[in-house]
Amino acid sequence: MPVVLPAAVAVALRGALAAVSPVSCAGCGAPDLELCDGCRDLLRARPVEAVHAGLRVVTALRYEFEVREAVLAFKQHGRLRLAAQLGPALRAAVDLALPQGAPPTALVAVPPSPSGRRSRGWDPVTTLARAAGVSASVGVLVVRPGRSSAQKRLDREQRARAREGSLRCRVDLTGRRVVVLDDVLTTGSTLQEARRALEEAGAEVVAALCLAATPLAARASS
Repeated sequence: MPVVLPAAVAVALRGALAAVSPVSCAGCGAPDLELCDGCRDLLRARPVEAVHAGLRVVTALRYEFEVREAVLAFKQHGRLRLAAQLGPALRAAVDLALPQGAPPTALVAVPPSPSGRRSRGWDPVTTLARAAGVSASVGVLVVRPGRSSAQKRLDREQRARAREGSLRCRVDLTGRRVVVLDDVLTTGSTLQEARRALEEAGAEVVAALCLAATPLAARASS
C-alpha cells in the first residue's frame, strides 16, 4: 500500500532532492544550468488572445517543446524556483487582460484536483499568481466531493463530459466581475466549467487567463 506523506513533508523532500541532484536546464536539459539563456528567452511572455465558446482567453506562452518541459518541471517535478521566470510571463497576460483603468475585477483561481494537491503539497496556480505579483482568490471554486479534475488520459469530448458539474462556487458573487485563472490551456473544458460555476453564483465572467496554451488552443476562435 503506498504511503501518502503530509504535504509539508513532501515539499521539503522534493527541495532536498533538488539540492543534491545534478542540475540541468528545465527546458532543454543542458547540464549544469537551472535554465539556459535560450530557454530563458523562450519563457518571456508573448501574450495572445483567443475566444473559446464565447469566452475571451489571454495566454502568455505557447505550450510546446522547451516551454512545455519547463512548465512541467515546475508543475510536476517541484522545481519551484522556476516560478521566478514564469511569474513575469503570467503578469504580462494579466496586464493585457486587465489594463489600467479597467473596472474592479477579481481573479479566481481554478483549484487543483484533490490528487494533485496531495501529491504535490502545493498549488501551482496560486504559486504562479504570487510570483506574478497578483492577488488570486483561493477557495472560491472547489472540486465537488467524489469528482476529480484530473483529465490527462481523456480526449477533448471526454474531458468536457468529465468536467461537467465538477466545480462549485462557495460564495455569492452577484454583480462581481471575475477573471478565471489557470496554468495551462488545452481543450478549454476546465475554463468553461469554472465559468459555469461562477456564473451560477451570480458573477460576470469577463475573461480567463492562463500561463500557457497548446498551439491549437492558442488560436481557437468560436
